[in-house]
Amino acid sequence: MSSKEDIQTTDTSNNDGTDESTNDQETIVFKVDKVIDCFLHRILDIEDCAKEYIPAALIKHSEDAKKLSDEISNNKTILDSIDDGDEVDVASLNAMRKTIRDIERLSNSNPANTLEKSLFVSLFASFDKFIGDLVAVLYRQNPDLYKNINREITLSEALKFNSILELRETVLDKEIESIRRKSYVEQFKELENRFSIKLTKFNEWPHFIEMAQRRNLFTHCDGIVSKQYLDVCRDVGHKIKGECNVGDQLKIGSDYFFRSCMQVSQVAVMLGHTLWRKSASETISESDSHLSKLVFDYLHMEHWPNAISISKFALGLPNIASDEMGRIFTVNYAIALNSIGEEQAVRNVLDKKDWSATTYDFKLAYEILTNDYPAAKKTMIKLGKQGELINESSYHDWPLFRDFRDSEEFFSGYETVFGYKYSSKLSEIAGEQKDELSQLETE
Repeated sequence: MSSKEDIQTTDTSNNDGTDESTNDQETIVFKVDKVIDCFLHRILDIEDCAKEYIPAALIKHSEDAKKLSDEISNNKTILDSIDDGDEVDVASLNAMRKTIRDIERLSNSNPANTLEKSLFVSLFASFDKFIGDLVAVLYRQNPDLYKNINREITLSEALKFNSILELRETVLDKEIESIRRKSYVEQFKELENRFSIKLTKFNEWPHFIEMAQRRNLFTHCDGIVSKQYLDVCRDVGHKIKGECNVGDQLKIGSDYFFRSCMQVSQVAVMLGHTLWRKSASETISESDSHLSKLVFDYLHMEHWPNAISISKFALGLPNIASDEMGRIFTVNYAIALNSIGEEQAVRNVLDKKDWSATTYDFKLAYEILTNDYPAAKKTMIKLGKQGELINESSYHDWPLFRDFRDSEEFFSGYETVFGYKYSSKLSEIAGEQKDELSQLETE
């Protein structure tokens, strides 16, 4: 379920989450949600690359091995057939030598492993950039935070700048670089001190730090375990499965890789929104709407763990802007739980609130999520063509209706409300999208 209102803002930002201004004397307004969105899209890019190119590299490696095996067999057959008195077949000799060199190269190559390591390191490189962008945004939207920067500068250095704004931006850039050079444990402690808030009290913290330390191992020593890795993991309470000693070589693997992508995304969202709400409490409504949008998007992509994690985080916030938004968080959480078959958990989440006195929109959501489809059909008809949150496009687009759309109650209820079959409207939408694709093909 998504909030009815989209936040409209003037956007002068680049794709990297930073803003441009034609007047360098103006205060540049940055948006935290933009920085978070840019980072999450980079992580999705990394996931997409891993899903597509690592399997492709494995397939190509296998195909190359088969091709070289055939080549060496063919060339050996030709060479073995040459008698002592026959003329030397130079072409076959050259071909055999080339095949032997190619086999040696192939036996020492592992493109899939190289891709996996590179993408894993890139995951945390993206997080490093996110940290810098986030700090820059928070300071620029709340100039009072500059008072916490204890960096000395000489008068002669200060006089080199054309304005206080230019001086302030330079000092902030140096401060960000100073933060980036620290470990994540040190970075989070630094941010806790600057914003007077606890940031590491979440279950994934030890796993996050272990992943970051593993990144360091692959960056500097090809995954060879160091004493520092073991010490840091122990200090944050991460229990390493199995025996792991200094000198052992760690691996990544598909499960670990995608779990890392998921957890780094979750940490970024929690960190970004916690500091956003702390530094600009007047924008809680905007923060809530962005959290709702994130969960809505993850539900669409069927990224259930991220949808569940962010929903739990949202519902655990000390302040939520409105009862409506709290119910949207609850419904989205229930949708994600329902999608992984946790029916009792869905009930437990929903029953924490009273839905009897709510709008038809929320009553419909409750009935769908508790599998009371006959009641949902009746509420759907009462709601009509336009509710507080739900309209016709919602029935085609919202994850809430994913399973309900397959039921007879939905088909008959839809036709009663709108006067035509769901299938005919879906065909109309498909036709419109086909026309759009045709226009793109001709451009």
